Amino acid sequence: MTNETPILYRAFGCPYVQRAEIAFKEIELEHEKVEIDLENKPEWYKDINPSTKVPALKINGRFIAESLVLMELANDLKPEKGLLPSDPVKRAEVRLAIEVYSSKVIPIFGKLFLSIKAVETRQANIDAIEEAYSAFNDMLLKQAPSGPYFLGSEYSLADIAIAPIHSRVKLLFRAFFDGLELQALKKYPRLEEFSEGITSRPSFKETFMDEDTFVTAVKVKLGL
Repeated sequence: MTNETPILYRAFGCPYVQRAEIAFKEIELEHEKVEIDLENKPEWYKDINPSTKVPALKINGRFIAESLVLMELANDLKPEKGLLPSDPVKRAEVRLAIEVYSSKVIPIFGKLFLSIKAVETRQANIDAIEEAYSAFNDMLLKQAPSGPYFLGSEYSLADIAIAPIHSRVKLLFRAFFDGLELQALKKYPRLEEFSEGITSRPSFKETFMDEDTFVTAVKVKLGL
């Protein structure tokens, strides 16, 4: 690496930005931050990331985008931090967990967000996300009988990728669905332990907005 300090282009409260920020905390990567207003993106940001999404990182004079790519980069910059296990099969299992959560849970999270206002679709989305978490619990148990992380006692990129979205799923339930909780967390001890483990880690707490700010941001976004 050069002596140039990396620059992270971020947006406050974005769960995908938080993925990168957790990973950088874990490897102790010093970096500067530039805030991007997603409602009024500056024209120059297209030169940083043509898709104008966040996060993006300037490092060694190059621009790298996409949260999962930046997580992998963090591991490659400091592999001694162990964000991916040394065993190639376990590395593949970590990546599979991220893919499963991304394809099965995150799309429903988006629908759940919209059902804050579209009440008629709410129960169907709640049922769908409960089913998705039930299936993910099976995946957790196959990987390790106890946690607190996906690999058991070993923290990895799987935990980093999932924590920002999962925390917001729980907050949506509690803040906007009359205090309702994910029943899967009560039903499955392994899933509950995983939930607590990934959201109590210091790198998560230090990069997460407080709950009141999150609720306010959602209300503004939806015009509530």
